[in-house]
Amino acid sequence: MKTPSMKKLANCLMLFVFAAAMLACSKDSDDPKPETPSGNAVEGTWKIKAMNVDPAQNGVTDVLAFYEALTGKKCLSETEITFKSNGTVGAKVPIGCDDVIDDVDIVDDASKWTVKDKKIILTEGTDVTEFDLETSATEMKWSTTEEEDGVKYKMTIVFKKS
Repeated sequence: MKTPSMKKLANCLMLFVFAAAMLACSKDSDDPKPETPSGNAVEGTWKIKAMNVDPAQNGVTDVLAFYEALTGKKCLSETEITFKSNGTVGAKVPIGCDDVIDDVDIVDDASKWTVKDKKIILTEGTDVTEFDLETSATEMKWSTTEEEDGVKYKMTIVFKKS
């Protein structure tokens, strides 16, 4: 059975990262229950905490750690992604990471986001990507399932409030 290449998986997850960067901003709470996702829950500044794939892809489940080890930089986990109340996205990229972030195309200045029916919808030009969305006071999760060669892969991006 053929499995997707790490480069293809990394590219797919980078697209997923772009989408994931659009969730929540709320106060810390002792109550970690997920909230019903809303635009207000997504608004704010976030950092990527984890990017996981299940089942493992070529032995890799922690794609964020793999990618950062591959590049030798913590660019993805240190980039601040801001989901603005007007439905646009912005990013603050760490010094020395412009080339890495450009390669993975996380956020485009023309990108838009919206939340509908427990999904976050990202639009970049004519490209529209949807992710299942979960939010809590300090964490946001984007997930999607893709099938390749009869195998279903669940990809999850976890964001932490910055």
